[in-house]
Amino acid sequence: MVLDRKKVACTLQVGGEVLPQVEEFKYLGVLFTSEGRMDREIDRRIGAAAAVMRSMYRSAVVKKELSQKAKLSIYQSIYVPTLTYGHELWVMTERSLE
Repeated sequence: MVLDRKKVACTLQVGGEVLPQVEEFKYLGVLFTSEGRMDREIDRRIGAAAAVMRSMYRSAVVKKELSQKAKLSIYQSIYVPTLTYGHELWVMTERSLE
């Protein structure tokens, strides 16, 4: 993959085999695109966190047996890391905030 705002063809050959050029790939659970923008990764993280919240709501939030402290601990240990994993790489632009 080549990181550039414009599409650039780049041939990479390893051991006589030409590797295909890709527009995006996941590395350590983070989605990288050839344009270098993180919009799709941020949207993906928000979607994953929403799925976690739906699951947590059914299994923990509505349970009267759990204290508020226990529910908060579950939230902080599952929801927050799901939402923010890889956030150190996110570059916020005016376009991202729209």
